[in-house]
Amino acid sequence: SDGQWYQSVAPPAEGYWLASDGRWYPPSDLSLPGEPWRASRWGLGDFWWGMLALAVASLGVGVVIAVAIVATDPDQSFDTLELGAYAISMSIVANVIAFAGVPWLATRRKGLRSLAVGFGLRFRSIDVPIGVGVGVAGLVLAAVVGTLIDRALDAPEATSNVPIEDFANAGEFIAFFVAVAIVTPIIEELFYRGLVYRSFLKRGTSVPRSVVLTTLVFVVPHLLAVPEWPGILSLFCSIAVLGAALNMACVWTGNRLSAPIIAHMVVNGTAVVALYVGAI
Repeated sequence: SDGQWYQSVAPPAEGYWLASDGRWYPPSDLSLPGEPWRASRWGLGDFWWGMLALAVASLGVGVVIAVAIVATDPDQSFDTLELGAYAISMSIVANVIAFAGVPWLATRRKGLRSLAVGFGLRFRSIDVPIGVGVGVAGLVLAAVVGTLIDRALDAPEATSNVPIEDFANAGEFIAFFVAVAIVTPIIEELFYRGLVYRSFLKRGTSVPRSVVLTTLVFVVPHLLAVPEWPGILSLFCSIAVLGAALNMACVWTGNRLSAPIIAHMVVNGTAVVALYVGAI
């Protein structure tokens, strides 16, 4: 009776979008054409829920993996536990829960009920060459920056946050490749370039500042595996270069995530393959 379309199983007509108030709105009613996600109620608070979910899920998954290893391998104990490639690959479950689960819940409960509309999880063929180009360029530039800093600080070896040094067999390589080079880029881009970056934009932050802030948020969790400050500085600069490149790929493609996902796959896939080839 108020002349508005309310939530139903499907939109009343093609092009209608579901706002956070539970109503369907036609395209002509968008306050910002082409960006209906700005009307959603999710934001930076969901980033903190994601970090909490990551901590809790990592603890739970880690305990399960540790118990399983000790129970099945008589040479392992909780005091001297060593995680192989299979175990590390399985730990990606915690990241999936946090980095994919939180955006999904956010858009279901406070958004447009669509990862594509809400966070830009869409694909166009032009995103492939853009993603590959950004991935290769970012990888080369990050390697140069990291090498220069390592040499300036007289680091004994190149700084890396890869948690293993080699693979025992091809099966370990495949499992690790799937987890690091395929799953990780998808969920991390959904969380950082999807949820976090758009949350800054929704608050009225300019695109350049949003890129910088999102890059800083992206870098910090990647530093936890490096114990010494020279390595932390080198890794911070290298990953900041990569993070900024991934974010620019998102900006250049109209805030779609497929280009940064592909670029992220290029970077992570190259690192895993290089590790495998070097161990042969």
